[in-house]
Amino acid sequence: MTIENLLHLLRLLSPKMTMQHLQHDETRVEAMKKLLVNIHPTNFPANEDAHSIYEDLQAFYDSCCAKMNEEPTEGSKTSRMMKLRRKTTSPDTVIDLVVQFNVRQKWPWLDGYVRPLCPETLTSGKVLAPLVAYQCINSRGAIAHGKRPSLIYSWENVVPCTGQTVMEVLNNHGGFKSITGGKVDEIKMEIIQNGPVISFTFQPTSLFALENKDSIVKSRIKKHHYCLIVGWRLTEFGEVWLVQSYTGKEILQVPVGQYSIDETIIAPKDSYVNVTWQQGPYYDNDMSAFRGWNQYDVMSLTLKSKELEELAEIFGEKAFHEVIRDKVRFVIRDKKKNAHSRSCILDGIKWETDIKAWKVSFVFNDNGSSPLLTLDDSRAY
Repeated sequence: MTIENLLHLLRLLSPKMTMQHLQHDETRVEAMKKLLVNIHPTNFPANEDAHSIYEDLQAFYDSCCAKMNEEPTEGSKTSRMMKLRRKTTSPDTVIDLVVQFNVRQKWPWLDGYVRPLCPETLTSGKVLAPLVAYQCINSRGAIAHGKRPSLIYSWENVVPCTGQTVMEVLNNHGGFKSITGGKVDEIKMEIIQNGPVISFTFQPTSLFALENKDSIVKSRIKKHHYCLIVGWRLTEFGEVWLVQSYTGKEILQVPVGQYSIDETIIAPKDSYVNVTWQQGPYYDNDMSAFRGWNQYDVMSLTLKSKELEELAEIFGEKAFHEVIRDKVRFVIRDKKKNAHSRSCILDGIKWETDIKAWKVSFVFNDNGSSPLLTLDDSRAY
């Protein structure tokens, strides 16, 4: 257990962390909070080891901090810093302790959710790349939205992209990032933080294709067979990637490091939090002041007259009393994060004389959502 291990650990989510940053209490604590938010046991309900991993991480952090506060036993502060910089042959990371993970554990609304689906079994690989790319985009959109979205990219979006690569499709939707060289820990962290990733280099053999004939496109045997990686697990034979079949009917197990599956990983660069994933009509409002509003049953907004007029516009010629009586559905959408939205009905409007504004009450139609949070959002909860 060394300070160098702590640096490697915090770099998982704060890659720009340096030894100098580590010496600064506030920066170190902030990085640790960020890590704890991501590995909190509630994110891994199906992992029996989640609580002990979480506690072990905190104990490890406390031990490292205690060592940092010790007086140097030899030399000056410079020699102490040199000691802290000493490399270790096998740095420990918390990711090594996570023996299994599936995106459905952290985002349960992804369970059984695979969109778009192709209407028939694929025989040509030309449509496989855009199909898998849009499956990845839709899954990450559901994560950004916090529940299954009503607006998705469909098979009709896939077909015009026939022959395009995964990267070309993702470039049309905010760009892509890649992890090359079989960096397993980086791939795992990308999945834990942001959701499914795409293997660009997976090359199934004839035997693998025979064993999984309903999930492999025959024309892509021994060629790049793009696939969606949704997690991993440790088996008695070693560690395997969990791969969602393009049909959505199976989860395949592909050994880590085999069939070139983890040589090049592609993932969307965009978080899709600025993309609308729910059917309107929309009333846009800055929701940053309403902590946890995604879980409210009811809420009220204080609106100026001009803002009330903007709300009225979405109902067309219907008066407010008709909207309330008929329980007309509409969507409140965070204008700074369009993916964060919820369906609701208008419950009441009242003029508040003391503040010279309208108090508008809403009742939400759903059971709440758990949208993708940024670090700033995490501090608010």
